[in-house]
Amino acid sequence: MERRTKSEAEVALELMRVVLEQAGNRRLSPTRTLALYHLCKEAVAYAPEGPVTADYLEENLKKLLQ
Repeated sequence: MERRTKSEAEVALELMRVVLEQAGNRRLSPTRTLALYHLCKEAVAYAPEGPVTADYLEENLKKLLQ
């Protein structure tokens, strides 16, 4: 059986869905939704030597969901 590897964009969308579920399915403006997607893409592409940290992601998520 062949396993299909998900693209970074697909994983970012899944992460975005989880974040929105945790936020109580609150509706975001289109601008904030796009920003959340890009933040999720950053999280998916994270490499330990990269500039993204858990604190950075958490702070940006808090700003988006306010």
